[in-house]
Amino acid sequence: MSTRHDADTRAVAQTVERTVRTRRGGAEVEQAILDAVLAELADVGFGRLTFESVAERAGTGKSPLYRRWPDTTSLVIDTLEKLRADPAEYVRTGILREDLIGFTQHMTKKQKGVKGNAFRSLLGEAHRYPQLLSRFKAEVLHPLFDALTELLHDAAARGEISSERLTPVVLEVLHALIIKRALLETHVLTRQDITEMVDEVLLPLVRAG
Repeated sequence: MSTRHDADTRAVAQTVERTVRTRRGGAEVEQAILDAVLAELADVGFGRLTFESVAERAGTGKSPLYRRWPDTTSLVIDTLEKLRADPAEYVRTGILREDLIGFTQHMTKKQKGVKGNAFRSLLGEAHRYPQLLSRFKAEVLHPLFDALTELLHDAAARGEISSERLTPVVLEVLHALIIKRALLETHVLTRQDITEMVDEVLLPLVRAG
């Protein structure tokens, strides 16, 4: 008797769950999926993330995932791309020091909590997955680096720094520092942290000569 009762209970629960899932709109389901991806990255990493685990955590079926993403790499990259700060949204002041501080603040404002943990987890694993690493660089890191490089070249055009200082090696050092301090630190950088980085490293590096 109890076995039949348990089976009936599970059937009712599954019916209720399916009903609840279908009542959510597309935007709500998508947001639940994005949140689930971040949580999975932070908790278990990219290597153990699956469509099944994301669907379960998001409280949805697997169909919405299979319809939109061909693989977990595409799912993860789309999630991070949508949740990172957009470099184009930063409004420049036209003063290099203020822009270096403001731009870094803008790009790191979302790197905290689960989002920050997911980002760091992915950075730590990406080298083992060539396709993921390639897309991660192209769609997440390079837009950040390109915006920073453009900011510096504009400052050189204004005469604040010499364009001769903006060599590939100098730019690579700047990019590496941004990754280390802005994206890999476990605490959220304060304006004071960023100001010290700009005044003690970034500006001396591009103004030396």
